Amino acid sequence: MQRALRGVIVERLTAYYENREWIEEDLAGKIRNRMLGAMFRQKSVIEVIETRIGKQSDLRSQIEIKRIDRLVEIACYRFHAVMRTKPIQDIFRGKTTRWYLFSRLEKTKLRKYQLHISPDLVWFTGSTCHLLRFTVQGVSNPGDDRRLENMAMVEWAKNQNGLPANLERYVVENLYWNKGVWNYWKERCTQRDYEDSIKMIYSDMNAMIDLHYRLGLSCDLSQIPLAKSKSTCRNCGHRDTCPGGEDLHRAKLEQSALEMAKSSMKRI
Repeated sequence: MQRALRGVIVERLTAYYENREWIEEDLAGKIRNRMLGAMFRQKSVIEVIETRIGKQSDLRSQIEIKRIDRLVEIACYRFHAVMRTKPIQDIFRGKTTRWYLFSRLEKTKLRKYQLHISPDLVWFTGSTCHLLRFTVQGVSNPGDDRRLENMAMVEWAKNQNGLPANLERYVVENLYWNKGVWNYWKERCTQRDYEDSIKMIYSDMNAMIDLHYRLGLSCDLSQIPLAKSKSTCRNCGHRDTCPGGEDLHRAKLEQSALEMAKSSMKRI
């Protein structure tokens, strides 16, 4: 539902930008079609998983058609709510005249890495450039990691023609859904924020490279960091093949014992 909702939000803004007609009565159908398409693609993946594990996947219950109507209803409610938020209302009312949409699939090169750090929406108010991302399911208290993740959009902006070179001209923003409403977070970028976001990216990439080597050629999933709580596992697409998919507590104990054994072998 989340990807379908975000896709329709962008589709609505694109229609307005291109001066194309938007038929409000088609909203539910647009969301439904996006969700059904995603479920069809997920179904083929689940069939592969079931072949590998030799039993029915727990994920199959998530693609039942009877769930669609309720999810479409929820998505429509959130769509109408986001259309009433200030950034979008300013566009529709003509208060914001210089604005652009971008794809999250766009890549930004940072040394040897290719990153997906582009915003969804960019606009100007005077000399200030706003970089915004939609998060259709956010957390109530985003930590420093989320803040720096948003700041990484400035690295993308620095590589774009026509956008400011001065970091302090950027205001980084996030419009996220939490506890039944759209919440609006924004913060002006500073040199330190920018540098910290780049450091975080390098730290994350180094951690991913380290994990890749730990998994080895056999892609041993017993070495991956496990979820903090069972609730995280409920909607995870890897729970059928993950060591913690059935019993997270036992998997953590086994992983700890395995790491201790490997550590002892290294000392010998």
